[in-house]
Amino acid sequence: MKKKFSHKRSAFLTPRVFSGGSIVLAIVILFALFRLVAPGAFLTVMTPLFSISSFTYKHTSSFLVSVSRSQDLHNKNSSLIIQNKVLLNRNRALLARVNTLTKLIGTTTPSVYGIVANVLARPMQSPYDTLIVDAGTKSGSSVGDVVTATGGIPIGTIKDVYALSARVLLFSSPGIKTTAWVGTSHNPITLDGTGAGTFTASVPHQTKITVGDLVFVPGSPSFAIGSVVGIDAVPGIVMEILRVRPFVNIFSLPVVVVTHRTMP
Repeated sequence: MKKKFSHKRSAFLTPRVFSGGSIVLAIVILFALFRLVAPGAFLTVMTPLFSISSFTYKHTSSFLVSVSRSQDLHNKNSSLIIQNKVLLNRNRALLARVNTLTKLIGTTTPSVYGIVANVLARPMQSPYDTLIVDAGTKSGSSVGDVVTATGGIPIGTIKDVYALSARVLLFSSPGIKTTAWVGTSHNPITLDGTGAGTFTASVPHQTKITVGDLVFVPGSPSFAIGSVVGIDAVPGIVMEILRVRPFVNIFSLPVVVVTHRTMP
């Protein structure tokens, strides 16, 4: 029995496709022959097309370049805005630093015989009534150096010193006793640290001390470190208790000065 073979025609060789391809091929051949046989006429005929193509390419390129430049300008502008914000914040920080240092050492060229140190940690961050500053042995600090705040007010001494930092024990630390005097009569007293930057002192009942009198610590020169804010009289006892509030807020100190003089 003979097998029947299907004589299906290829879909790629349909008369429509074949005729279309022949037309395109014929046009290409005629175009090539026209260019070879009559190059002058070819250029005359094609010049308008070339001009249109050149015009289109030129303006398209200009448009793309313009878009690219606009994007570059936008990116640069965004980058400059960010840099401007960074510089603005830095200037604000520097201005705050200048204001702090101005309060600390004054507006004229002062004789600050010591080391301006940043406070790294203060009470609530450091152990009670101590400061941690960034002036260590490499900065010239040593144990016993006096630490002063705004206006040259002594607030403590260097207790421990390391290469890049030091621990300041404040005069207001509990158990610390500091020689001082109070009032216009220079009544000698001993300040007892009671923590949180405050002091107390015991004086005889007859001593003429009133609320508001300034309290000084010895030095060269002497500095007022605070004032009397209360006087507690205990019945049956001949002594009175002075409550002294310091001028310096130890909870917000940004910088201090470490000096090489020691307290008596």
